[in-house]
Amino acid sequence: MLVRDIMDKDLTSLAEETTLLDAMSLMAIHDTSGLPVLNNEGHIVGFLSEKDVLNAVIPGYFSYMDENFHMPDLDRIKAMVKRVGHDPTRDYMAKNCFTFDESETISNAIMVFFRKDFRRAPVTRDGILVGMVDREKIMRGFVQGKFEDD
Repeated sequence: MLVRDIMDKDLTSLAEETTLLDAMSLMAIHDTSGLPVLNNEGHIVGFLSEKDVLNAVIPGYFSYMDENFHMPDLDRIKAMVKRVGHDPTRDYMAKNCFTFDESETISNAIMVFFRKDFRRAPVTRDGILVGMVDREKIMRGFVQGKFEDD
């Protein structure tokens, strides 16, 4: 079975100049943990994840995570969102975005997700975005017995 057989064909993506607030809204509307970022020619130049958004709103959040870390109160978080909300996505996206070719096997995708620290990745055909694949969907496929032998 190939990545194209399980990918989500929703091509929702962000432009490099999309504001962080608009990106957050799109992620919420589409109930997704991340979106690819495309340049003006339509090529993938990055990926914005929930983790990237949290780091933008609460700088250093993940490096401070220990038993002594205290989350800022809601008013302070709102102020931080307001402060960075109009910044372009390109300022916060991961620029080294991993992509899968649609012809890769599910087995390969599983290994990549196992080795890398991300939940979703763009799927491409000849370098153009054609879908998305995520760990959750792969795991659900196994549980539901949907995968054939590669």
